[in-house]
Formats: sequence, C-alpha cells, structure tokens
Amino acid sequence: MDTSSQNEPGEDMNVRLVHAAIWREMAEPSERRRGLPWYLRRMYAVMFILGAIYLLSQAFDWNEYEDSTRARMLRDMERQKVMEQQRAAANSQGARS
Repeated sequence: MDTSSQNEPGEDMNVRLVHAAIWREMAEPSERRRGLPWYLRRMYAVMFILGAIYLLSQAFDWNEYEDSTRARMLRDMERQKVMEQQRAAANSQGARS
C-alpha cells in the first residue's frame, strides 16, 4: 500500500532516518536490574569467595560446642542405648496389656 500520496511533500516516512537520535539513545534502566558500581560488584564477589572458603575450611566447625569427635561418638552411642532401652520398655508394657 503506497501512502506517499497522503504525506506532505518532502516528508520522509522512514522513521530510522528521521528519528536517528531516538535510536542512538540508551535504554532507560528497568526495575529488574539496576547497574551496580564496579567496586560494589568486586567487593561482593570477594566477600562471597572468602565466605565460601571459610565455610568449607576446617576452621569452621558446624558443631562448635563439641569437644571432640570421639566425645560426640560416645555421646551418640549412649543416646542409642537409652533409646533402645526406652523402646524395649515400651514394647514390654504393650505386651502386658
């Protein structure tokens, strides 16, 4: 469809040529992603890496109140014995009724 007859004489309908300044403009920032300064990005990266190293190293103990692994093992074994005794007592009471 030829629309040149509807335009004023000398009017160019190619928007890219007429409004080239619009195409050169930078896009406006969106709400989803805002640019962070380079120094903040680097600081966050360094903090993340050091945090991961700390958590994965032996300096970080998930059970900080435990004296030693042997003490934990002995405590867990004692806890297992107590639980087995409680189960046996509950089963013997259930069998009597």
